[in-house]
Amino acid sequence: MMREAKRMNNVQEIVRNLEVDIVLGHLYPRERLVEEKLAKRFKTTRHVVRQALLELEIAGLILREANKGATVREYSPDKVNQLYQMRELVEGQAALMIPLPVAENRLSQLKQICDDHAAGIENSDMLKIVAANKQFHQVMYRLCGNDFLADTIDEMAKKSNLVRFTSSTDQALLKQARDEHYLILKALGKDDNKKLADICIKHIQPSRLMYLKRHGHMI
Repeated sequence: MMREAKRMNNVQEIVRNLEVDIVLGHLYPRERLVEEKLAKRFKTTRHVVRQALLELEIAGLILREANKGATVREYSPDKVNQLYQMRELVEGQAALMIPLPVAENRLSQLKQICDDHAAGIENSDMLKIVAANKQFHQVMYRLCGNDFLADTIDEMAKKSNLVRFTSSTDQALLKQARDEHYLILKALGKDDNKKLADICIKHIQPSRLMYLKRHGHMI
């Protein structure tokens, strides 16, 4: 039992690390993921690496093909637009469903996460930025009261990791995201769900636009 738990922890650690590598652009679209190299990097077996790659494939972040191995997935501009249309629908709906104003203890929790995110930007701590950004949105959207909707938002956010690498290290966009987090926090303390939804939908656009620009796609 303990051995199985340790193995699963190793799998999840590899998944988390590779997700961050994709977000930060350390792994590029179509880049090969070699099991032997990953096993050496994470000091584990190829079997554990294979399980981690399977989870990443299920999440839509990589492709695995016979005789070719695993590669980081690349989205076409049309697929990116489809993904973000879906995100607008689910995140906008969740924002409309959050009971406002949010309780003070929840606002305090989100304020601390915002501050952690801002500190990460100030100190150029990319791991802290990624972790705080993920936590902020997960905690906020859970407030909608619909776990299935919140889970769908999580799934869409994971798929968006393949798009975010184009904007995740841009200082101007990071500071814009920081400021928008505080705007969202302020809106959560008011009583206007429509305004909250508008801010949330606007908040996700920069990474999409940057990705499309990188691919020379007309916006």
